[in-house]
Amino acid sequence: MKKTVLFLLCSINLFAYRVENTRDREITIYPNKVVVNESLELKDDGDKDRITYGGVSKNIDISSINLTGGDLKGVELEKNADSNTILKSYLGKIIRAEKNGKTYDLVLLDFGKNLVGKDIKTGEVYILNDPDIKLGDTEIKTENKLIMNVGNPYKKLTISYITGGINLNISHKLDIDKMKLETWGKVYNNTGMDLEDAGVKIIAELPTPRVYGMKSVMTEMADNIFIGESNDRIEYNLKDRLNLKKNSEKNIKLETKKVNLVQKYVYWTREYSKNPTRIIEVKNIGDTTIPMGRIYVWDGKIFVGDSNLGFIPRGEKYDLRLNKNFKVIVEKKIKNSYSLGNNLVKKEIEIEIKNNGKEKISLEINYDQLPEIWTKLRSQEKYEKISNRIIKFKLEMNKNSKKKIIFSYIEEKK
Repeated sequence: MKKTVLFLLCSINLFAYRVENTRDREITIYPNKVVVNESLELKDDGDKDRITYGGVSKNIDISSINLTGGDLKGVELEKNADSNTILKSYLGKIIRAEKNGKTYDLVLLDFGKNLVGKDIKTGEVYILNDPDIKLGDTEIKTENKLIMNVGNPYKKLTISYITGGINLNISHKLDIDKMKLETWGKVYNNTGMDLEDAGVKIIAELPTPRVYGMKSVMTEMADNIFIGESNDRIEYNLKDRLNLKKNSEKNIKLETKKVNLVQKYVYWTREYSKNPTRIIEVKNIGDTTIPMGRIYVWDGKIFVGDSNLGFIPRGEKYDLRLNKNFKVIVEKKIKNSYSLGNNLVKKEIEIEIKNNGKEKISLEINYDQLPEIWTKLRSQEKYEKISNRIIKFKLEMNKNSKKKIIFSYIEEKK
């Protein structure tokens, strides 16, 4: 499985011990988990065997907790409020919910994994994941706390644990006119806590290790990001800090690079449509691999389609299948068919192409309807044999032009 990793640095609050220094903190985000490592400096506040850590993620795995600088004797997760118990008495009543900076006045229909409510003004039904809830003058805020029993703690402690709730989605924007590719990372914060003054490092792991030698490629790019690549990963290091409220998201531009593009249109004669598919061959001419993700393609100010993009190592190519070109029409027919005797039938095929567009295009016609046994194929147009049942014609079609391909073959019927 292809993985994407993100490092975030965030602030915390400790109770029972007062935090003197919390600058050395790091969060590593994998596709299905988050590994948190934090260096803490504590001041003795009276209880030497107990540390209370408030504001942790609601998805924390307490069995994964490891503490360096003290003897961890036990740990438990404490919740301030059981919101489900409170919400049960509000079914069918009006509540106020907030998420992503928006406020909703709703009649509560359901709760649990998601909160479901009907807008009191519009009647629209909303499904909200982990919103802040206000019931009259009471605001429900569930704060998770770690209660750790620690023997002989140092003033400097390091804690690590596994949690979830931070997700990363990588996408791309391709500008055909400028031959420019932008890579973006969208970070979702569903941890149940705010991420403040966060340093970010994103790692996109490659599907298979590549032999680049022991030395990694490291280049400084625009947008205040360092980009490096080793034989198994791409690293994006952001210089600027990140602040991200809970239940919110942010787009981060990771990279902008030049690419080489070759456009062509491809048609298969078995297709029901009469229009060829637009294909853009993207060649990575940069120093680092382009990570996989959804790609959105623009031709100037016109959006022309989107597709999935696989990893493109430097120097390699990837074909993007986009929209149909309705200005190019392909029609095919059997022009003649007659028996030669001895189970032999001669067939003459005609393919007519019309380019009604205002641009010259490169077009590939794949005739994939040849019989199982055939011989003596004759054509005035050059072709390439792809397999026993497929031949390919490559054409250059001028704007507002027509062309006919006529070829024949002899079929041997069983």
